[in-house]
Amino acid sequence: MKPPIIDHTPTRGPGKRLASGALTAAAWSVYVWLWVPLITAIAWFVGVRTVYLRLYLYDNEIDPFLLAALPLIALICGALLIGWAEYNRARFANADRRRRRENVDDEQVRVALGATSALAAKLRDGRIVQVALDDDARPVAATSGS
Repeated sequence: MKPPIIDHTPTRGPGKRLASGALTAAAWSVYVWLWVPLITAIAWFVGVRTVYLRLYLYDNEIDPFLLAALPLIALICGALLIGWAEYNRARFANADRRRRRENVDDEQVRVALGATSALAAKLRDGRIVQVALDDDARPVAATSGS
């Protein structure tokens, strides 16, 4: 049985991370570009062409109400959005909702995992720990990475 693939992205250098991100963005761009002709065909089929012709190519009179109402509606929407954002900023500005975790002693870890006292202490003290499990998924050994 193969082990799961684990990507240690933080251990890679910034140049490799940048190259990987750029390659991923380029691949997604090519993928989206391949779908553009189908999306265009569906849009034309649905009626975008008809709307374009009627709005811009035929001789239509522009409704003065629309010229006045649409910018006003846009201003009202912008003011509401900015007002809501400022309200939330004022409401949550000094609220730190993160709470410190309770300290867990070795006995709680040992009981919860079914591990020995030495193993529980090793799990607590290590920042990065590799844990070996038995067939019943109980920890039997721990190796500290740093």
